[in-house]
Amino acid sequence: MTRGKKPVAAIDEAKKFAEKMGYRWQTNEHPDLAYDLFIFKPATACIVRVRQTRYRIDPETIYEDLISDDIREVRALPFPAWFPREIWLRVLPTSVPEIEWWGPDDYANPYSR
Repeated sequence: MTRGKKPVAAIDEAKKFAEKMGYRWQTNEHPDLAYDLFIFKPATACIVRVRQTRYRIDPETIYEDLISDDIREVRALPFPAWFPREIWLRVLPTSVPEIEWWGPDDYANPYSR
């Protein structure tokens, strides 16, 4: 597990961000599992790990080097290999590309504020 306390304020922001994209969310109640939120809507679902840094990330950064422990823990989660995993970066078996804002799709979350 990663050191330190969970970034509670950042997780709260992530919940609002997910709602704006039309997702509903559920927090992780199992502290031994390295993710913070399960987000879902009719067409998709994903587990999310919220990662906060104390500094701005250089655009030339190789994420696999910067957050290698987080990536290893998210990849090791006991979910099927095909199940999407994100650290608000998309975590694929061999790479970690950035996730850009894609906006809400045609689905309207009635619980979104």
